[in-house]
Amino acid sequence: MPHSPQFRPDAAAWDDRTVKPAIVFLCQRTPYPPIKGDRIATYNLIRYLSRRYRVFLGTFFDDPNDVASIPELRRMVEAVHIEEIRKPWAFLWAAPRWIVGDPISFALFRSMRLGRWLDKVIRDERPAAVVAYSSNIATYAVDRKNGNAGQALRQVMIFGDVDSEKFVQYAERARGAFKWILRLEAKRVRREESRIARRADVVALVTPEEASLFQSVHGADCGNVEVLSNGVDTEVFDPALYPDPPFSHRGPVFVFTGAMDYPPNVDAVVWFSGAVFPALRTRFPDAAFLIVGVRPSPEVQALASASDGIEVTGRVESTAAYLAHASVVVAPLQIARGLQNKVLEGMAMARPVVASRSAMTGIVAEAGRHLLCAETPAEWVEACTRLASDASSALAMGREARQLILESYNWEAQFARLERMLRGAG
Repeated sequence: MPHSPQFRPDAAAWDDRTVKPAIVFLCQRTPYPPIKGDRIATYNLIRYLSRRYRVFLGTFFDDPNDVASIPELRRMVEAVHIEEIRKPWAFLWAAPRWIVGDPISFALFRSMRLGRWLDKVIRDERPAAVVAYSSNIATYAVDRKNGNAGQALRQVMIFGDVDSEKFVQYAERARGAFKWILRLEAKRVRREESRIARRADVVALVTPEEASLFQSVHGADCGNVEVLSNGVDTEVFDPALYPDPPFSHRGPVFVFTGAMDYPPNVDAVVWFSGAVFPALRTRFPDAAFLIVGVRPSPEVQALASASDGIEVTGRVESTAAYLAHASVVVAPLQIARGLQNKVLEGMAMARPVVASRSAMTGIVAEAGRHLLCAETPAEWVEACTRLASDASSALAMGREARQLILESYNWEAQFARLERMLRGAG
């Protein structure tokens, strides 16, 4: 296999005629299967890196179903260190670190075993760089600035979103003790973001808006801030691959996809089910709202019995198949950070999408041409009704949307940006 030029500060160590260089990739969840936002990104980044480097992957899992993915991970990379987070017990084990000042979202991922594994990889393999995806895993990297024999270890920290602002938003919607806890979490995460940014070579955010927010929050601490966007695998998200619908509903089908234990997703489908869908059922008595995604929370599961026409699928073989046959893909997110894969994937499947303004952040799309934007319940009902009633307009919008994805949201462009970050080139 041909190799890309090698990029160690010690140029003599970068002999591309011998062996691919090592690189460490750390992420908070197993990147396979790629069924939710952060996993989609990490899976595609690792798939790219493994073509050019010997990837040493350190990660965690909290879902027993993910055990089945470990053999596939081992085939993708040079070596894997994987640990289980057992909830709710993990919160008890993390409590001492929280008491002494760690953010709880960081303390959950503290592991002496992972630290020892990382030290051994750095000592034995002399990796070119450490890439960490998500701020709560980045501390493993920035606390090890030097590699073997004191050699500088390049550190690329992919935050994706400004996590501290996410907790600020959570706190604004919380009550009682939870409001205080979330405010404290936001303060602590912000402190860690600043510390990581001061020590890392590069901090990458998923959209220009998130990068600007990060710089405004952290000021002089933010160092070298870049944008590394998400892409869509248009070979998987291709409507031609899914000729048969995975459901048998006769009326318009409104589809939402995402991990259904994630609070913003839970909030979105609960809001849509109560504020929008009843009016749609009045206009379309056979309409269905399909909530497609893993680990539906009890609040989400209750929606299926609370109203006719609402179906909660849980884990499915392919979310793409559901998107391919949606009358309308909906993304009614009230809280949204970063770039929403669910919106990009719906557009890639050439389906009409209705999204909140929050869900459109960072997506270079023209409302009215590539998708529709709605905020109030009345706007949502009107937009969904328009697309469900006019098949030709919906088809035309879907075609425009897919063309935009093919042109602007392919993974290859993001891989080129990552390579520049790893090389330290502008």
